[in-house]
Amino acid sequence: MPWISNVHVWGEAKPRDFEVRSDTASAATIDGTGRVLVPSFVDLGCDPGFPGFPQRETPQSLGDAALAGGYSDLVTRPCVDPIPDQPEHLADLRRRLPGGARVWPTPALTRGQAGLALTEFGLLSRFSIPGVSDGGVIVADTLILRNAMEYAHRFKLRLWLRPGDPALDGLGVVHDSPFATVLGLRGNPATNEEIGLSRIFSLVRASGAAVVVGPLGTRAGVALLRSARAEGLPITGYVAARSLLLDEHIVEGAPPLARMPYDTRVRLHPPLRAQEDRLALVQGVREKLLLVSADHEPRAPEEKELEFERAIPGSTGLESAFAATLTALSGDLEATIHALAIGPRALLPETVSGWTLIDPKSETAVNAALHLSLARNDALDGMRLRGKVIACFPGERQSRVTESE
Repeated sequence: MPWISNVHVWGEAKPRDFEVRSDTASAATIDGTGRVLVPSFVDLGCDPGFPGFPQRETPQSLGDAALAGGYSDLVTRPCVDPIPDQPEHLADLRRRLPGGARVWPTPALTRGQAGLALTEFGLLSRFSIPGVSDGGVIVADTLILRNAMEYAHRFKLRLWLRPGDPALDGLGVVHDSPFATVLGLRGNPATNEEIGLSRIFSLVRASGAAVVVGPLGTRAGVALLRSARAEGLPITGYVAARSLLLDEHIVEGAPPLARMPYDTRVRLHPPLRAQEDRLALVQGVREKLLLVSADHEPRAPEEKELEFERAIPGSTGLESAFAATLTALSGDLEATIHALAIGPRALLPETVSGWTLIDPKSETAVNAALHLSLARNDALDGMRLRGKVIACFPGERQSRVTESE
């Protein structure tokens, strides 16, 4: 078992020597001086890439990337092939990855993610799952969505939803603003998210269903979530870590990244919004209103090396999310750990734990070419960020602790 000497354990004042009893970690002695042992991170929105898309990710590469980023648990979307809309699919999807990180699949909310008929919520509720989701697909039919909430409430399942208006969602590839006109690209309006959230919150109000919404990207969305939470609605919201640092101007190659304009690594959906939206998201995380997801979306080179509008949207995030969040929050470690670990872990269906060793004073230079993910499409590639993940120990069962001399 790993032995970490003279380390600050999260929530404790004095350094300790700490033995981590992990299901997977090999014996080692690690100097913990100046480092902090925190609860391991949970990703709330991961595209696993398998089965069906081996050019994007493999179990080995995903497991390696997760541990490198401090993640012991990944809530995965149903964007795989075959689409998991039957109970028998869950046996293959829920697994331990090489290295020990756990996959928590969310089966499809509608059959084939087509939005036409609900999956068997009653059968799916017998399994230990975080909930049901159609991933990045917006449920267009409000009657279907209302029925989904009523069944979800009955069977005590969470719905994981991306908010948006189906008619507006496909309009553009960047934030709809005067800047989009300058770029010569079609705009996706911020009202897309606002309308989608209003619809979801109205249905939650009527059904009582517990819902997770994200990734959010607009100040109007943050304001609506704040009001809904104040009302007592059972709603959790999250944001992608990269959206705490980047705004729409990055598409033209503006700081903090020095890139060529129209770099498809920042072709995202929903798109990066305005600076004032970014600042509202940061404030939402500071208030512990919003949780933070790595929002890991691996894409193969042939999916990204296209014209901006034709490129498949998405960015990897597991290996840069911690440093991105800590940087955006100006070193606020308490808010960072709540957003990445403590808050997200409460959404898992079982009580599990793990540890991540971090150095909050070191620096992370994001270099996607050196990442362990099979994909290389990190939107933060090239940035220098605050904080570094040293090691991750998933599957921790119990710990034996001895006070430092």
